Amino acid sequence: MGEIRSALDIAMEKTRDIKGDKSGAEHRELRNEGKRAATAYLDGSGEAELAKEAKARAGNEAAMFREGAVSVLLAALRLPATEAETGRAELIGKGLEALVPKAGMAELFAQVAQILAQFLSERKRMEEALRQQFLPRLRARQQELARMYGQEVPLDAAHDPEYLAALSKNRNALEARYEQVLDEARARAREAAGIAEERE
Repeated sequence: MGEIRSALDIAMEKTRDIKGDKSGAEHRELRNEGKRAATAYLDGSGEAELAKEAKARAGNEAAMFREGAVSVLLAALRLPATEAETGRAELIGKGLEALVPKAGMAELFAQVAQILAQFLSERKRMEEALRQQFLPRLRARQQELARMYGQEVPLDAAHDPEYLAALSKNRNALEARYEQVLDEARARAREAAGIAEERE
């Protein structure tokens, strides 16, 4: 009778010649340390702490740590929904400056914060102009419904499908324009940090 082998024996036999990639695992861990440090920074640990952690490493270790930290900071850069969120760009810039000193990241991202405030203003103006544009149509519909039913029927632009479609189209166009600014800022930050391309 033949010998019955366990699944573990078979797996060990098949993987006997495979060697682990120790340096790849170390690089991943260093990038993860950078990601954790950047996340802590965004949560309020301070740029001094982030700079201290970055300076604790040298050479390739510092580059891997910086790559992970920069990826988290740049992922946090997005178009704001409220005025309060515009300051996040400056926070990101200060974090990048701590990782890549004297690269002008704090100044660059202070400008980005101003551009994001401009984005919010422009979005508000666009929404108001669109609402004004649709107001006569809405009033005409209200009058028509009042004649049909013999009573006032309140209508709101926020529930009008045509208005919502136009609003969505205009918002998307506006966001696409400003997203290009963010992409340019991200590219400049990656270049300053010596990161060729995004890696996960």
